[in-house]
Amino acid sequence: MIHRNDLLTFNFYKKERFTGSFCGMRYLIQKEAEDDTEVFAVFTWPGPYNFASTADDLKVKKTFPFREESLEEIAEYLNHVYKGEETAACDT
Repeated sequence: MIHRNDLLTFNFYKKERFTGSFCGMRYLIQKEAEDDTEVFAVFTWPGPYNFASTADDLKVKKTFPFREESLEEIAEYLNHVYKGEETAACDT
């Protein structure tokens, strides 16, 4: 299970993007501008390959408001995606 603390601090995302994986599911979280508003862009895709090496049709993107509270929502979303895809067996 992915927890809020696994996603680093809010200030990290002001300058960097974060990639991670959980039991065969890969994800990327980064700040983007959408209609003149800053958002978190969250991409998920099946492993084992990295973002650049994975076909675009295998990636799913979802956005969240760029605020600290969204990191909790992102953790919940990633867990929901994992449970829905059941990408690999994982002992958690």
